[in-house]
Amino acid sequence: MQVFDVTKVYGVYDKQPVGGKSLYRAPAVPKQDKLSLSGDARDFQAVMRGLKEAPDIRADKVADIAGKYASGSHQAEPGAIAEALAKSGLFARK
Repeated sequence: MQVFDVTKVYGVYDKQPVGGKSLYRAPAVPKQDKLSLSGDARDFQAVMRGLKEAPDIRADKVADIAGKYASGSHQAEPGAIAEALAKSGLFARK
């Protein structure tokens, strides 16, 4: 078995020129990610925030209609329902 003199390997590091270019490189600074939203995206974001904050059920409307239905005085108006659906754009073709 041969044993090599490993101290000679360490000598490589001592031979760097003083005052010259260093072989050491500073770690690269990572670039920052940036996000910019269009005006439409900001409007959509505001609408979605408003929808999340709004209650899912309008309790006053539900109580009113439930009371009318229980008493038998609730009269559905098909024309008004159709008009409201048409105005909502729910069935609009794109």
